[in-house]
Amino acid sequence: MLNDIARMRSGDMEAELSAKVDKLIDEFMAIVDAKTMERHLQRGIARSQLPSSMVVILDKNSLSILAQFRIENRIASYFYKPDIALTPQQAANSAQWEFGFADAFIIQIPANLIEQSTSDRHAALQIVASEHIDSEFLRLEKMLSLMRTRPIFGQAGEPVGARTLLLLLPQDANLRGNEETILNASRANNLPIIEAEDIRGGRSAVREMWHSLNHAAVIIADLTGPDSGVMYGLGIAHTLGKETILIHPQGSKYLTDIPRTYRIEYEESDTGRAKLEEQLSRKLCTMLAPAVKD
Repeated sequence: MLNDIARMRSGDMEAELSAKVDKLIDEFMAIVDAKTMERHLQRGIARSQLPSSMVVILDKNSLSILAQFRIENRIASYFYKPDIALTPQQAANSAQWEFGFADAFIIQIPANLIEQSTSDRHAALQIVASEHIDSEFLRLEKMLSLMRTRPIFGQAGEPVGARTLLLLLPQDANLRGNEETILNASRANNLPIIEAEDIRGGRSAVREMWHSLNHAAVIIADLTGPDSGVMYGLGIAHTLGKETILIHPQGSKYLTDIPRTYRIEYEESDTGRAKLEEQLSRKLCTMLAPAVKD
């Protein structure tokens, strides 16, 4: 339960503010419990009703609750970060990579509700609670669906080491002019860098690419010229819902308006590649920055 008081507490939020946050969460959970009963849903379909660890981040726009079902050794960490504004996707990334929640649920509540009275914020909390329950119910339906994906590559398993940057680069040496630029920008972010296997290597290479795609934090695809391996990997990445950065030559058109996909156009020159390195490094820094810094 999100309002479980038995967890170990930590974080930088002052006691007075965290008490206000706890009161807001208590009210939120009371609404979740009431709506669950109204809809005749089994308790626990909404994972917020189950024992969990949670991280609470209060930024300038939202109170983000990042939580994971956990029976033992539950923790609750409270952070006050008024200089940032987490998007839902940034909160989800932070839950997985920063706090180690492999199957997190995310709840975002408008930050301005903290200072409102119980009666004034009740309607807004009802909306957030309804959205949370709907999301959790849809998740359950998906899990119970008779139509299940069965990848021909097998199960990916859990990552063994740290998150990685996965590079999808053309195999033709004449199309790899951006390789050093991409590597320089990637190294600046202090994450392990892996280049995807050449799928022409057969079944084992495809399986290795599948594992790498599943365990990558971000995927960078160089779309300089047609390359079957790059396109194959990019298709799987989008199916998995991975965040991707597409690098393509000036004047070309690639995959506009795709969710969780960023595009960087470059000019074929030394100056253009220097600009590409700067843009790519900045984009990676923004995407991978921790929500809570030491």
